Formats: sequence, C-alpha cells, structure tokens
Amino acid sequence: MFRFLLFLPDRLSRVTSGGRFIGEIDGLRFLAIFPVLIQHMSERVQAYSPLDFHGVNESNMVAYTASRGFIGVYLFFMISGFVLALPFGAHYLQEAKKIPLKSYFWRRVTRLEPPYIFLMTLFFLILVLFRNVPFPELFPRYLASIFYLHNIIYRDFTPVNPVAWSLEIEVQFYILAPFLASLFFRTKNTWLRRLILTGSILILLVLQQQFIWYLLPYRLTIVGNLHLFLAGFLLADVYLTDWKKGITHSRIWDLVMLVALPLPFFVWSHDFFNWLVFPFLLVLLIIGIFRGVYFNRFFTNKWITSIGGMCYTIYLIHLPVAEFVIRITRNWTAGESFTLNLLFQLAIYLPIVFGASVVVFLLLEKPCMDKMWPQKLRGNVRKILYKLKPV
Repeated sequence: MFRFLLFLPDRLSRVTSGGRFIGEIDGLRFLAIFPVLIQHMSERVQAYSPLDFHGVNESNMVAYTASRGFIGVYLFFMISGFVLALPFGAHYLQEAKKIPLKSYFWRRVTRLEPPYIFLMTLFFLILVLFRNVPFPELFPRYLASIFYLHNIIYRDFTPVNPVAWSLEIEVQFYILAPFLASLFFRTKNTWLRRLILTGSILILLVLQQQFIWYLLPYRLTIVGNLHLFLAGFLLADVYLTDWKKGITHSRIWDLVMLVALPLPFFVWSHDFFNWLVFPFLLVLLIIGIFRGVYFNRFFTNKWITSIGGMCYTIYLIHLPVAEFVIRITRNWTAGESFTLNLLFQLAIYLPIVFGASVVVFLLLEKPCMDKMWPQKLRGNVRKILYKLKPV
C-alpha cells in the first residue's frame, strides 16, 4: 500500500497531446477545483444538517468564503483560455506549426467526450433507477446535456449533473477559440495586441453590466463569460513572448500572492468597479503562481499537480459523491459550530471524492489523454475479430 501511494503521483501524471507539460497549469487546476468542492459540501451541510444553519453565510466568515467557491469555475475558464491559446499563439507569434482545425476539434472530442458521456449516462441511470426520477421527464434533459445544449434550451442547470453548466460554456469557447486566436494573435506588435485584448475584455465587462449579461440565462452561455477566456489569452501572450526564454522567480511575487490569493473571494460582486477589477485580480494571481518562489514551489509539487491533472474527473463526479456522502453522514455533528461541522464533513468527503476520482481517472480519463487511443482501440478490435474468425 505504501509503495502504491509513493508512486501514485507518477501514475496520475497528465498525458499532454503536445508533449509539453506546464506544472503551474495543473497547480492552478488544483487551486480551481478545491474551492468548488468546499462550496458544494458547505451547501449540503447547511441543507442536510439537523442543526439550524439558516443564514450562516451572512454571519460566519468561513461559510461566506465557502459560498464563493464558484470563483474556482471562473479560474477554470481563464485556464482554458490560456491553454487553448498557446498552440495557436505559438503559430502566429513564434512561427510554430499550424494546428489543423480538423485535428484540433477531433482531439477535443476524443479527449473529453468518452468520460463525459459515460459519467452523465451513469448519473442519468442512477436518478431514474434509484432516485425514482421519471424517465420521460429526465430523458430530454439528459439528451440536451449530452449535446451541450441544456443551458441554451432550458436556461437552467441540468438535473443530471448540475455542474455540467460550465462544461457547456467551455465547449462554446472551444468552437470559438481558433477564430479568436486568429483575430488577436495576427497582430505582430506586442503592446498593440495586448491593448486590443485588454480593451476587448473591458468592453465585454461594460456590455455585461449594461445589458445584465451576468444574470440568467446569459451567465450560462459564453456571452456572460468570454472576458475570462480572453484574460487567459492575455496570459498566454505573456507566456509566449515575455517568458519564452524562461521565467524569473522572485519572493516579491510571494508577497503579492498573500494578497492576490484571498482577494478575489471578497472582491467578486456585480458592483461595476468590482466587476471590472475581478478578472485582472485572477490574472495577477496566475502570474504570481508562475513567478513566485514558494508559491510556485507549492503549486508545482507533484502531489498538487497530480490532483490538478485529474480535475476534469473530480469536477464531473464530485457533486454526486457529495450527495451520496452527506446522506450517510447528515446526522453526524461536531458541536454547534458551522465551521467545525463543515471541517468534519470535509474530512470525510475529500478523501472519498479523491479516492473515487483516482479510480475513475485511471480507468476512464487518462486512457483518453492518449491522442492515438481511437486508432489503438480500432486495431485491438480488429485483432479480436480476427481471432474469432472461423478457420
């Protein structure tokens, strides 16, 4: 068992299609998924506990901070903008190989669809067979979710797995990313390009305020979130140009991070000034993780990056696992304090969700990280059929 745990981070290591591993990105994914897990367990403690925690978000700082866990999703959007901008930006800014659109879209399908379809189907069956949700009621919503259209059609979270709302927005961005990259990265002058990117982000923020695109149904579409993906483009620009010869680390950035890390949780609001500042605070936070000394060391630790590397699996299964766990532990209390009860439930929940994620990741997601898996599967099927062929 000890030997298994010792080599677990290596087994969980991410397989990248380009062969280029950026440890800070998986560290950022860890940072993004963790507050989401805390928020969803906090909500369930408030909903299921026999103790009365009504209104605790307004009276308890821990509960209030936990209620802001959705900021992790916004960080995911920014990371996606960064990651998808890199190969396209490298083509325009560094004369790297052009990414064919066919291979780009096919890679998104082969990488993301098998785990998504399998798990969404599993959750659909559990709801129908064990939670007695009527099949005719749930099936149309399941189909809409499978094709990433639930947000648009129903203008609400899918009951199959509510967290899929953000994945639908990600898919909308995947479709737009090559064209946005062509639009922005064709500009060769660095400062003009960044001025255009920053200006586009600010214009989107103003439009979102003016037309209230941060509310339903717009916040469930790319319209309410595109500025975060473009902020990822801005970071990719810095990475490809300013940091192309290496990243210098400074303890000054560690000091900056002491402020930048918690501040977004308290700044985020629909107030106009805070709305404008928030995405740039996330940019500052990401730069700090790249350029700090101690923060960089922590977020590139192999245990942190291995957990961050399986964030897609964790994100897909964590809410159903939270529902399962809390139904067993709902009456287990740790005094009268909400903070103690939340920590108690997290101490039970987090090892379970991480353990389940390891299994699902190794069996389902990691094999799909190999971009050649469809060809390998086809070859294996042919071999099996050949062996079964009558002589």
